[in-house]
Amino acid sequence: MKRRFLWCAPWLFVAGIAPAQAERNYATDICSLPVQSGAAPAYKILRMVSSGAPLEIVEPNIQGYTKVKTPEGTVGWIMTQYLMDQPSARSRLAQMETRIAALENENRALRSDSEALNAAREASTRCGEELADVRHTASQTLAIEEENHQLRQEMATSHERQSQLELENATLRDQSRRNWFIAGAGAVSGGLLFGLIVPHLSLGRRRRRWDQL
Repeated sequence: MKRRFLWCAPWLFVAGIAPAQAERNYATDICSLPVQSGAAPAYKILRMVSSGAPLEIVEPNIQGYTKVKTPEGTVGWIMTQYLMDQPSARSRLAQMETRIAALENENRALRSDSEALNAAREASTRCGEELADVRHTASQTLAIEEENHQLRQEMATSHERQSQLELENATLRDQSRRNWFIAGAGAVSGGLLFGLIVPHLSLGRRRRRWDQL
């Protein structure tokens, strides 16, 4: 009895720590497998699990059987040879296909972002070129405006000079008219004086002649 207890002690220890570790195996992807109530072919089948189903290890391999817990909560025994330490190829294939689909979607999104970025870069380049054209046009416009401003100033200076010249010409014409008027008046006055003096001179000469006779 004592030897039997010593033989069972390691299994009891393993059974005690197994739930804490919550080890997981997977049903083989060959077919559906039975979960039985005991570790022998004659025991009742509790449930059939599909290939690739994740199974929680409750007790390790005992005489070719492992005690497991199904995702639905059924606890029973399954043949150890039908357990795998990784998901089935079918499950991994489905996961890979899902991952590939996600990567393809991500790739399409990245391509779309790249195209949008390229379009934005091209738009930015066009905007830069248009801005350069606008700046060039603006600089030309400013130069034209500056030239027009200088021309307006020159025209204003010319108008002012023309006004001054017209005023000077008007003044000179007035002076010339006054001079001509003064000269004419002087000539008339001289003529009148000459006309008044000459007869007296002639009369005096005649009187002197008569007095000499």
